[in-house]
Amino acid sequence: MNRLRRWSSFGLLLGLMLLACRPLLGAPGLLLSSRDTPQPSATATLAAPSLAPTATHQVATPRPTPSAASPSPAPTTDQPTPTAETTPAAEATLSPAALERMARIEQDVEELRGLHATRPVEKVVITREELARKVEEDFLADYTPEDAAKDAVELWLFGLAGRDVDWYEVHKTMLSEGIAGFYDDEEEKMYVVAEDGFPPHARLTYAHEYTHALQDQTWDLDEGLGFNDETCEQDSELCAGMQALVEGDASVTEYLWFWEKATPREQEAIRRYYQSLDMPGWDASPEFMQEDILFPYTAGQDFVLALFKDGGWEAVNAAYDNPPASTEQVLHPERYPDDRPMRVDLPDIGALLGDGWEAVTEHNALGEFWLYLVLAKSETLAYRLDEDEARRAAEGWGGDAYATYYQPEGDGAVLVQKWVWDTSDDADEFTRAFLRYAEQRFGPAQSSGPTLWVWEDTEWGTVFFATVGPRGHVWVIAPDRATAQRLFEATR
Repeated sequence: MNRLRRWSSFGLLLGLMLLACRPLLGAPGLLLSSRDTPQPSATATLAAPSLAPTATHQVATPRPTPSAASPSPAPTTDQPTPTAETTPAAEATLSPAALERMARIEQDVEELRGLHATRPVEKVVITREELARKVEEDFLADYTPEDAAKDAVELWLFGLAGRDVDWYEVHKTMLSEGIAGFYDDEEEKMYVVAEDGFPPHARLTYAHEYTHALQDQTWDLDEGLGFNDETCEQDSELCAGMQALVEGDASVTEYLWFWEKATPREQEAIRRYYQSLDMPGWDASPEFMQEDILFPYTAGQDFVLALFKDGGWEAVNAAYDNPPASTEQVLHPERYPDDRPMRVDLPDIGALLGDGWEAVTEHNALGEFWLYLVLAKSETLAYRLDEDEARRAAEGWGGDAYATYYQPEGDGAVLVQKWVWDTSDDADEFTRAFLRYAEQRFGPAQSSGPTLWVWEDTEWGTVFFATVGPRGHVWVIAPDRATAQRLFEATR
């Protein structure tokens, strides 16, 4: 998985996500209602997608759910019909009233979203401490101190954090708080925190997570949609687009439940809970990390709302056949689905560097959103561009590729990045913005010309930045000028 998106792809910190809900939960209502547009037919709602596999992304063809063509309609009786099984531990932990409330929420979500469960969703009820331990163990099983060291190198090269940050400890701290339950699409189980009386904030989370269960049963998130580690390793922009669709969909449904199904007393209790929520680990985390974690929920919500306004849930469902391919499409729904990322190739950086170097990221894309973070959310405030300027500079993104390498037995680190822009005007705007950013971060350039700027003896080594043709740029950071020059000449 692309390390720059490691925490974003984790996707289980719903407590953190809900911090972004405060303005909405205090608003008079959503900009839409589930009644604003006719519900799509059952067949259209649950028809399984058919993403054709491609050589680039290797997306697997989904397996249709058993009853996709003719699902049972959502119950209309006032009595809830439980659609999930609980483990024996859950029956001993949750009261009958709590189980009944969960079943009611499942019914509400199916009605609001227009999707229906094809099989029961098993609930596993555990304590908050057990849930935190499970999440930590699951995540850290695939995240080693070596991975954390590589994260530190890459984020330092991009100017987002110091090189000595221990990201292993940062993750452990973040994972110890704010987890409100989650749906595990590998186990196909719902993990629910055993809290006294199934309080209103837990009900809100349950509405969100039950939406994920419905998505998984309808489209098979892992193999059908292709939202998995392999995709994220190969194409972090497609990965981010998929996550924004999935989380944005669940967030819109969650908000619909809040406004249309929660009682006034529940709404007020949810507001009070999140207004008083204390999360010191979150508060101490870097700003770029906070924005990246929240991106699939906030920007994803806006993306899904735009689809909904154009074509209701049918338009949202259709996006699972053709998910957004970039953060650009998520940020600018009007560009979806036609404005796809342009392919950008890099030379074999490992071969150019020779022995003694190891890849952090061999080849991946930064994308519009992460370019904005690099320009506007550095840990060092003096490096930052104004947020509006950074957004404008990143907005013309057409495609990019980057690679990062480091010396495990030394201090050397390398970044090679190449961009292509939608128009020459977009490229010119980025040139002006990047040079302001570079001067704030690296100081005055030692040499500059009409198309090439060089900074030497910086904290990061030698830096090259150049325009390439009317719509391209190359950025190289290397320990010395000779290495930077060699990488630059091979990349331009």
